[in-house]
Amino acid sequence: MTGALDRGLGILQLVARHRRLPVAAIADALGLSRATAYRLVERLRDEGWLISEGHGGPVRLGPAAAQLAAAAIESVNLRDVAIPVLRELVAETGETANLAVPNGTEMVFVAREQPLRTVSVAAHPGSTRPFHNTSLGRAYLMALRPAQLDELRVAADLAVTPELAAKLEEMRERGWSEDRREFDPSSCCCGAPIRDHTGEPVAALSVAGVAERMDPRIDEVGPRVRDAAARISASLGFLPPVPSGRRQS
Repeated sequence: MTGALDRGLGILQLVARHRRLPVAAIADALGLSRATAYRLVERLRDEGWLISEGHGGPVRLGPAAAQLAAAAIESVNLRDVAIPVLRELVAETGETANLAVPNGTEMVFVAREQPLRTVSVAAHPGSTRPFHNTSLGRAYLMALRPAQLDELRVAADLAVTPELAAKLEEMRERGWSEDRREFDPSSCCCGAPIRDHTGEPVAALSVAGVAERMDPRIDEVGPRVRDAAARISASLGFLPPVPSGRRQS
């Protein structure tokens, strides 16, 4: 019974990652015989966990999975999920960790954790930062789709200069943003976007420190912030899609 449950959960996790898969690909990916894979998929389909796309076509998650996901999402509070991660970042980096959400044309701080240092960077909840020259704002911008960025540019009169566009592309490729003394000459920061279950950016995470300490370490701290933001996104139900080149067929 436990083995069947494990295999069933493995199928659901695999389909969730790939969005849709043929049963043969499920069997190959999980090391199951075709007969076992078809039997398990049929049971999951009967219970509403999977749906077939046409006769013999790929399967995708069904209404039972959607209902469970919706219930899980409703029970999650962004700040409650983020606070333990902020504390971990402070312990790992020795610098201030922040959580901010977009509001109009700015990012608004909603949580902050500070190290036990005499000198550290502080930003009180409720204070704001602009989009274009802060790690928090850039983290949010780099996670937007081109059409969304265009809409924001028009609505907020945001000047997306060629230089900023190039920076956002570079940051998007590596998964984290930076601000090296651009907003505040005395500090350096790195950030990363937080996504909800639909993949839309809903917040951003950052680590900020006094420039003399942080600047030499920013390439080390940035990936930590990226990975921390990914953990929060996963808690909100976000599953990064598998790149098309790696999709099972």
